[in-house]
Amino acid sequence: MLYWNRMARSLLLRRSTASKGMKAAIVNNLAVEYIDEGKGPILFLLHGWGDNLHTFDSLLAKLSASFRVVRLDLPGFGGSEAPEESWGVEEYAYFVKSFIEKLGIPSYIIIGHSFGGRIAIKGVGIGLLKPQKVVLISAAGLATNRKVRNQLLRLIAKIGKIALFPFSSDVKERLRLKLYRKVGGEDYIHAGALKETFLRVIGEDLSPAAQKINIPALLIWGEKDTATPLLNGKRLEELIPDSTLEVLEGAGHFVHQEKTDSVAALIQAFISQ
Repeated sequence: MLYWNRMARSLLLRRSTASKGMKAAIVNNLAVEYIDEGKGPILFLLHGWGDNLHTFDSLLAKLSASFRVVRLDLPGFGGSEAPEESWGVEEYAYFVKSFIEKLGIPSYIIIGHSFGGRIAIKGVGIGLLKPQKVVLISAAGLATNRKVRNQLLRLIAKIGKIALFPFSSDVKERLRLKLYRKVGGEDYIHAGALKETFLRVIGEDLSPAAQKINIPALLIWGEKDTATPLLNGKRLEELIPDSTLEVLEGAGHFVHQEKTDSVAALIQAFISQ
């Protein structure tokens, strides 16, 4: 196993150096890919679940002229190694802290989309991450009307093997997929080796951590976001003392891609305050 891990890391490092702008590093014994470009105040970007650093490509084009922008593929996503054990949000926050220290970043503003926002809330709230400001874009992490769905996902995952035991493997898999889709578990279906991590992540309500954020926070939401509904943004604005919610009409969960100019302008104005 150790040999193959080393081989995989070697291939990752070679591929990263061959890809334009892509770099690689070993952090906490995991090989990860990242991009570090531009000059100026540092923006540290965290992508969402099942996504990768390229989700910010269009936003980067608007920001890299004025800022140094650092973005990485979180462990288990994009070109980065997955952890060998299941992680919760706190483990991801610890990893981000270690990555920032690895790069020797002295001060920064953290920007998190969806799951990346979840990591930012947890990390900043418990004092692991110490940015100057935080930008949360369609951030996940609050217990809302999705709480029942999340509980059902965890229940299906726990009892599914027992309940479906009499059936053949292919029949069991089809039945399990139907059950997950019934409760809106597409992310879980596609989580692959990260299924246990996904269940741990969605099982935590980050409201207590959000209340402890004591730095300025900008909340950016799409009016038509169905993955992390606007209700989440309004609730976060109530929880985070020094926060401002900006809602962009007609946009959905990937508001930073749908309304890139507006999101970039909001971020720049927030940073200049």
